[in-house]
Amino acid sequence: MLAVFAKCEVIKGNEEKFKELAHNLAEKSRQEEKNISYDILTETQGEAGEYFFLEKWQDQPGLDAHMKMDYFFSTIEAVNHIIKGELEIHVYETV
Repeated sequence: MLAVFAKCEVIKGNEEKFKELAHNLAEKSRQEEKNISYDILTETQGEAGEYFFLEKWQDQPGLDAHMKMDYFFSTIEAVNHIIKGELEIHVYETV
């Protein structure tokens, strides 16, 4: 199983747009055959505007297929316009 942890900081004033994009991405991703879970998180006491994606996939081919989906590309492109810097992405394998 693979876990993906991604972090971004949303530009102030774009939080609602980000949440809309992120929730739509999560909903569609959860429908993929090899998706185990997909959550959007924010810290209860962290920096305002910091959001995290926590995803679990059955295997690398499942994650690869997800990253080729049209809705994935369009969402990431839209998100890149409303975040500071780049989306920070880490992929982990369960041991």
